[in-house]
Amino acid sequence: MEFKIESLKVDLGMTPFENMFLNMYVDKASGDALKFYLLVYKDIYNQGNVDLNKIQRQLDFSDEDIKKCIDYWISMGVFREKKSMNNQSYIEIVSFRQMYFGDDENPINENSFDLSSRKQVMFENIINIINRALTPADITRIQETLEDYKQDPELVTEAFRQAKTSGNVDVKYVMGYLKTWRDQNIFTLNDLKTQEERQKLLRKNSPRQYKRTKSTNFSNDDYKSYAEKARAKRFKKMLEKDDSYEQK
Repeated sequence: MEFKIESLKVDLGMTPFENMFLNMYVDKASGDALKFYLLVYKDIYNQGNVDLNKIQRQLDFSDEDIKKCIDYWISMGVFREKKSMNNQSYIEIVSFRQMYFGDDENPINENSFDLSSRKQVMFENIINIINRALTPADITRIQETLEDYKQDPELVTEAFRQAKTSGNVDVKYVMGYLKTWRDQNIFTLNDLKTQEERQKLLRKNSPRQYKRTKSTNFSNDDYKSYAEKARAKRFKKMLEKDDSYEQK
């Protein structure tokens, strides 16, 4: 079925929602939690403040219902509990785009814009690799790891590719790849490729590898035939020794 949007003749206001939120939570959150979030977001976006009493009456929610919705979105990483300068508690609604690009407090310049673009590509690649949407907790963990280890976004994508091969794409597990690489002074994809080539060369030139390579030049049938001939040769020598002993 085809859908079209009607052209506006009268503009009574509009609230834009981030697609990332809709993609992540429309199929996961309960109806009550979604209704609460949408009304809270609409108020804060259009008015700069939220009247919880009005929303409570609008939704016919009890105090406990409101608390459950707030706790749910906090647990999902969509709401953050924070304190103002005068130590007053408040709820901050997370920006998913900001999570993708990171909390860079430096002025926007060519380098920061380039890094933000590379991070966006990184997250898109990760979603394609793991075949699911990233949660706010996933995004935060990846961002914090990148910031702590000072590694390139492309290295994160490679970590997920390798983890997918091993069958475990849990974000916490994949971050272990980055820690291992950090400990090996690997901070870029080029660093990783250089190390892998170096390891291949070392394995190729090691005595153990030489012996293994030399022995594996035989197919299984050739190896069995060779082994049988060797046993027959040893057995023949044993017989010859026995004969020579008897002749004495």
